[in-house]
Amino acid sequence: METRTIILVRHGESTANRERTLTGRTDPELTARGRSQARRASRFINGRYAVDRLYSSPLKRAVHTAGPIARKARSPLVTDNLLLETDFGSWEGLGREALSSKHGWENYLKDPFHYRFPGGESPQDVKRRVHLFREKLIADEAWRGIVVVSHYTPIVFFLLGVLGNGDAAKAPFRVDNASLSVVEVGEGYELLSLLNFTP
Repeated sequence: METRTIILVRHGESTANRERTLTGRTDPELTARGRSQARRASRFINGRYAVDRLYSSPLKRAVHTAGPIARKARSPLVTDNLLLETDFGSWEGLGREALSSKHGWENYLKDPFHYRFPGGESPQDVKRRVHLFREKLIADEAWRGIVVVSHYTPIVFFLLGVLGNGDAAKAPFRVDNASLSVVEVGEGYELLSLLNFTP
């Protein structure tokens, strides 16, 4: 089987990222810096990779990051709810100072990947969604190059799955705004060839 390429892109900087607030399902815009990051990611991807399909979370910060990539690649953009960020429930929109006074904050710090946010999801719910998405991609042999634009938590679990460390308590790597991570898919294997690279 010919090697195929999955390019994972975290969305560019949003207004909530700039304000350093917890942002899951709310829908902030990209900042000017975030739009510039999206254009740089697009130039890098389209100068090096053949892209015949592009998936994105339906949230604006992801769709607006994916837009320049789709236009340059002339590839259709498909949104998929499996790529949504965690629903942070009542913690949504809070900054570090407000979060540190919340009941459950210490439990979250001890085991962030298994904590259920009050009124929201656990990252384990995101992991299950991403596993379904990853299985769907790998089973479909009609593509050779795919870009996936999503958020921190879904990308972390996608990468942990590739590394065979899906039950990790924390991520041993960073996923920065507008960073690219590349997975090569072959017969019976997945290889991480680029991690958290920001053009």
